[in-house]
Amino acid sequence: METRTVELVEDQRRYVLLLDGERVGYTTYADHDGQRVFLHTEIDMNQSGKGLASTLVAAALADVRARQLRVVAICPFTASYLRGHREWDDIVDPLTPRLKADLRAAQLL
Repeated sequence: METRTVELVEDQRRYVLLLDGERVGYTTYADHDGQRVFLHTEIDMNQSGKGLASTLVAAALADVRARQLRVVAICPFTASYLRGHREWDDIVDPLTPRLKADLRAAQLL
């Protein structure tokens, strides 16, 4: 049976998914005023269809909740995941024009 592990790599602003110890995906974020803004999620092409992105995002969201932060999803996968998993609604914030402008100014978008 495979082992799925998600690690936070703060200096790279990403959560990394390991499958049996080997990196197979990641999701990147930017922090802004108590919000963790998810920007992009990627899983290795040869690992697609295994639910790995869902494992990664669920673990990242759990970490965000534990840190008492809010979530904003720019990443299409994360946004879709959140729409299908309403148990995270209590920590989700919308993407506002102001946040988008701040992220652009910081060259994060």
